[in-house]
Amino acid sequence: MSEPTPRQVLYALVAAGFVVVVIILTAGAAMAGLVPTWWSVTLAVAIAAAGVWMAMNWRRTAVMLLLAIGLFIAWLVGTVILAT
Repeated sequence: MSEPTPRQVLYALVAAGFVVVVIILTAGAAMAGLVPTWWSVTLAVAIAAAGVWMAMNWRRTAVMLLLAIGLFIAWLVGTVILAT
């Protein structure tokens, strides 16, 4: 296996940052009671699955970034629709 490039490391860190933000936003919305419990559980499962995939495939930076940004968009759209 070859040495990772600085760009791969940077993009992996940016994607991980997006996932951390989505974790914080999901937990915050759940604690504030903005969304139903099923939505928070669904997002937690999706975040966990994405995190495992990202940890195993962190060199595939384009897919990682798309997945991380997709999680953020899913959280945003779902929370806006389900907010009470």
